[in-house]
Amino acid sequence: MKKKPIYAILSVLLLLVVLVVASGNFASRKNEQSTDMTQSSFYSKDKKAGGAYAAFRMLPQLFLRNSVQVVTKPFARTFDKDNEIKFRNNVYILVADRLFTTETDIDAMLDYVSRGNELFIAVNTPDPLLEKTLKFVTVESSNMQFKKAGVVQRYADETIPMDTSFRYPGMVSGSYFSGVDSNTTSILGYNYKNKPNFIRIAYSRGYVYLLLNPYTFTNYFLLHRDNVKALETQLSYLADGASNVYWDDFYNSQHSAQSGDFSEWQVLMRYASMRWAVWLTVALLLLYVVFESKRRQRIIPDRPPVSNTSLEFVDAIGQLYYQQHNNYNLAHKMIVHFMGYIRSRYYLNTNVLNDEFIASLSRKSAMPEEDIRKLLHMVHQVQLKENISDEELKDFYNRIQQFYINTQ
Repeated sequence: MKKKPIYAILSVLLLLVVLVVASGNFASRKNEQSTDMTQSSFYSKDKKAGGAYAAFRMLPQLFLRNSVQVVTKPFARTFDKDNEIKFRNNVYILVADRLFTTETDIDAMLDYVSRGNELFIAVNTPDPLLEKTLKFVTVESSNMQFKKAGVVQRYADETIPMDTSFRYPGMVSGSYFSGVDSNTTSILGYNYKNKPNFIRIAYSRGYVYLLLNPYTFTNYFLLHRDNVKALETQLSYLADGASNVYWDDFYNSQHSAQSGDFSEWQVLMRYASMRWAVWLTVALLLLYVVFESKRRQRIIPDRPPVSNTSLEFVDAIGQLYYQQHNNYNLAHKMIVHFMGYIRSRYYLNTNVLNDEFIASLSRKSAMPEEDIRKLLHMVHQVQLKENISDEELKDFYNRIQQFYINTQ
């Protein structure tokens, strides 16, 4: 019976492990057979079609310092805690489907740019607060489209003789800029509809780059023919000698407007294996609580109070001698036991029963000296007599018993 809870837990654990393995195999087969870009993660460690693993691995080759730092916290928190990002000549790259920020994040981003840094944002849908602050207007495509052929991204810059285009069979974004501030904004690229979707905005001493086609950072796009040159082109505007290069892995996990403080669980829980691990742990904890909350040890019964064997012995001896009607012998035995009781209980010498002995016995037994004096006087009288009547024996017995009871 004791092993049943253990067997139950092991059975559930085995079942969950089988489910995790089966779901993982199914997901991996599905991902191998599909290049569905509608679920692009833009995550730096995601090697699937919609991940940004290839782009992230290529970044060190585009910057002289060959070092890229991954950020997994909101921009405002990073800007507050990282001292180096507050200096000039830094590059911050943010790639996501939709950009959900807070007013605090926007203020931190603009503070970062105004110090002489560069912020590169590639999203399908920018945050409305960012649009209002930087004075640009976007037209969001109603849905993403899958292009089998044709130009999906074109780069053109009037300041330099550049006009290049790139193709690939995959998801493309139809979003574009319908209005910009011409005094601070330069158009650098166009979408497949020949609408501007890549701009540079001068802000104080730095620049903000906005690209409405984050799919140019995905593995599927970059590994198609020579599309890696598209990444080189759109990042060629950034300072190749940047002091620090930051890659954002926070906003690509946001699927709704932020509320409250950021929790890194938002990043971890988007992966199926991590979710299964969390729920598996919770299930095992619940099973442990259910089965181990029962008491393993039986309730220990209350022990009966220890009986006074001395009194039982006196009663037994008394009954024996009373039946033989030898009152003197019985009284003598009672005196012997009484004196032994005083010696063992109160550690008093009973050879001399004087006033000092009476005072000591009264103090230790918490009985009045007068009662002890009467009891010892009766003991002395019994020892002097040769014959003791039944009434005297009974009275003597009652006085000794009263002493035993009062000194318990």
